[in-house]
Amino acid sequence: MERLLDFFTPKSYTLDLFIDKHQKTLAGTVQITGKSKTSDFIKLHSVGQTIDFFKINGQTINYKLENGLLTAPAAPKSDLTLELGFHGSLKEDMQGAYLSTYTHEGREERIVSTQFESHYARECFPCIDEPAAKATFTLSITVPDEDDLVLSNMEELESPFPHNKENPRVFRGDLKGEQSVAGATRTALRASLSVVEKNTTGFSCAKKELSNSFTHRFAKTPRMSTYLLAFAIGKFNVVEGQTKSGTLVRTFAPLSQDPKLLKLPNQIAIDSLNYYETLFQTKYPLKKLDQVAIPDFEAGAMENWGLVTYRESQLLCDENSSLAVQKSAALTITHELSHQWFGNLVTMKWWNDLWLNESFATIMEYYCTDHLFPRFNVWDDFFTSDCLAALYRDAIQGVQAVREDVSDPAEIATLFDPCIVYAKGAHLMLMLIREMGEANFMKGIKDYFLAKQYKNAEADDLWRALEPYAHGFSVRDFMHAWLTQPGYPVVTDEAQQRFLLDGSFSPLQYPIPELRDDMSGHYLIHLSGPEFSEALSSFKTLSKEQKLRLLIDRMLLAETPIVSSASLLPLLNKFQSEASAPIWEILDNIISKFTLFLDYDSPEETKFKSYIYNISAPGLKSLGLTARPTDTINTTELRLIFIANALYSKNPDFIDSLCALYQPDLESIPADLRLFVLAAKMWRDEAEFYPIIKSAHLSATSPELKSDLRSALTKPRLPENIDYAFSLLKDPTLIKPQDHLGFLLRLRRWRYTRDRALAWLFKNWDYIYQINGEKSIEDYPRYFASTIDRETDAKAFFDFFTPLATNPILARTLNVAKNDIDSTLSLIKSDKKSVLTAIQKL
Repeated sequence: MERLLDFFTPKSYTLDLFIDKHQKTLAGTVQITGKSKTSDFIKLHSVGQTIDFFKINGQTINYKLENGLLTAPAAPKSDLTLELGFHGSLKEDMQGAYLSTYTHEGREERIVSTQFESHYARECFPCIDEPAAKATFTLSITVPDEDDLVLSNMEELESPFPHNKENPRVFRGDLKGEQSVAGATRTALRASLSVVEKNTTGFSCAKKELSNSFTHRFAKTPRMSTYLLAFAIGKFNVVEGQTKSGTLVRTFAPLSQDPKLLKLPNQIAIDSLNYYETLFQTKYPLKKLDQVAIPDFEAGAMENWGLVTYRESQLLCDENSSLAVQKSAALTITHELSHQWFGNLVTMKWWNDLWLNESFATIMEYYCTDHLFPRFNVWDDFFTSDCLAALYRDAIQGVQAVREDVSDPAEIATLFDPCIVYAKGAHLMLMLIREMGEANFMKGIKDYFLAKQYKNAEADDLWRALEPYAHGFSVRDFMHAWLTQPGYPVVTDEAQQRFLLDGSFSPLQYPIPELRDDMSGHYLIHLSGPEFSEALSSFKTLSKEQKLRLLIDRMLLAETPIVSSASLLPLLNKFQSEASAPIWEILDNIISKFTLFLDYDSPEETKFKSYIYNISAPGLKSLGLTARPTDTINTTELRLIFIANALYSKNPDFIDSLCALYQPDLESIPADLRLFVLAAKMWRDEAEFYPIIKSAHLSATSPELKSDLRSALTKPRLPENIDYAFSLLKDPTLIKPQDHLGFLLRLRRWRYTRDRALAWLFKNWDYIYQINGEKSIEDYPRYFASTIDRETDAKAFFDFFTPLATNPILARTLNVAKNDIDSTLSLIKSDKKSVLTAIQKL
């Protein structure tokens, strides 16, 4: 793939933007200093912009803009100053600089935000949009609204507003030595806009008088990649605090969100920075850290240096939020803030080393959250969620390795596989940390930051820093094999073979210095029948991780001909009195596995539902439906697992007991229980209750309540309600694009709408592509593949998607999806009869 850094090395950007959120317009000038290489031309990335002028060293030059590349003649090996004027529009596709909207007090409010990772800065301004092209950025933003806050990576040095303690627009830092360039900013913008006005009709941004606008100027950034530049413009609520080392930490949210939801996330951010500074022995290098909740946000969050942006549901919470939401917010915040070091201070040189950012941030989020909230038991979640998801996906033929080369810009977005680059990569990091020892590992990390700060790194740079602290093995040799090869082994009597769900052979081998029976290693241990029975007999003497390893390995082996699926059924009986939530998480996965073999309304399904209720009822009776003052995190999570299982059974008495907890004020229903209460009401009282849910969904602002209501809306049985649910899929004001896939998947997983959901996917693929673009379009076939369990659905899936496999964005995902579906259908064919026989004997 062509790298523009081979033609020109940028040193600094001076970027002046004029942004009008009302007219959805953006215009600006950018001055880029740098040095040309050996060619007699240079190239820049520019997508979706009209170039108004282009000068090099003060001289207007001819240029060509084609396929997102801006090419211009330039003297080789020369110091250059590029000046460009440009204009474009604010889109609503959640990439580049984009518009986000929400409703507050009956009126529409607008926020301008950015998402430049992985390669979308080029959609905002001309640049070299590659991670290795690090430069400094001096940014000013002019807006037409006096009451808009304007935020960016760095502290605001010059504002059109008074510097006073109550004004959150102004960073109260040291302005000494900073020279005002407000006049120059306005002159440059006016020059650019005059060109726009001459050449473009109807460009309202150009017609505004700059004297009636407001310019915000920010301090120069450290050397960083373009994908980390960010800004946010709008009206926000805000809380603030300070770290032990004096960093100002602020958390912002739209006016529609309750300010009480900001305090806890802000404190988590403060505590996270304190923790990381101590752990890494490297100070956070900026003067401030802002967090901003954005109503329309494709990812969970984005680690922009000093201005971290979040989906509202991934940031906003308080002590009354459900346990799941509090955990999720803590893990998300700690993940993004670890990126301030892993990714921002030291950045991978190219996207094939994305794991240098994401694998580390994922494992660090667990270390940090466990330190801040030991009662959360988040390592249990890592083992039963992240590790298990990685083991499942990594067992499918065709899956990518953690470190994967890309040959097309469109493939960059496909690297962000949460099960591989995030979860598997994190599991590999844990394996390395335990092999080296945490103290030794962190010594190496300190050296890594010291050697590579403000620079780019490759895998070998990290291995070089860690090697002196590893004893008895080569870090490079050990990790290189794991990172560059897909998959993992199943180990039997010291021999290993790559574990694949389809049972096929692979010659790949993986280094295992020491086989551990805890959750350290990314592998399976295949015990013989007698060995497994012996381990079960001494189960109580095992550590928690040993117990999880035993059950997870057995469950995964049962996905193949190695172990019969039916042999797992006795485990449910054996462990029904188990009081450990993480053990029940695995049992719950086994329960879900059995539903794969059951036909709707068959005698076996009826019997299995009754059985699941009976093994859950004793635990529910002991724990009760509602929280108690003596509850631990384990108790709370165990109760929720039992409730979910009992709800699956559709036992009428249990449905009634859940419905008894319903309150017309939906936010007064305990947050942990609300999802179950709404589902029970939908099952028992749909005709009367669905209109209530529809109305509540229209007016809800709380991200957590909104999520619960969306889930309830996907559980209709009446035809008119089914029609309404599907109508929402093309109404982005009610189902925002970032929630679209989740909503459609819930409809797919509901027995009364599953066939229509699959048909809707095929019929509306163009619309799906339109609202997602290249960044997350592959998620649709990836996650829908996991729902295919019938030959007819598989044929429809392949008939539709096979012609699309030439698209580089979809190619790998569709290959993996085919292998995933084939493995599932093969498992059902081989094991269904024995599973049904075993269920009949319950």
